[in-house]
Amino acid sequence: MRDLTEKQFVAAMARNGFTKDESLLNGFRHPDLPKPMFMTVLIQTSGHRGALKSALEYLKKAQAETTGQ
Repeated sequence: MRDLTEKQFVAAMARNGFTKDESLLNGFRHPDLPKPMFMTVLIQTSGHRGALKSALEYLKKAQAETTGQ
């Protein structure tokens, strides 16, 4: 499976509610997360596709904790 391009990665993050924080290199914010996510290391180790998957898993876990599930 091919990796995502940076443009595809940013678009996928936006579709899932993340906004790019221009003050942070590869930093993204989401209203359900208390702190921004820094994606540089994840991108370097897992590629853009792996970083997206990790961000979505983290978001899902945080949302589940918030709703008490």
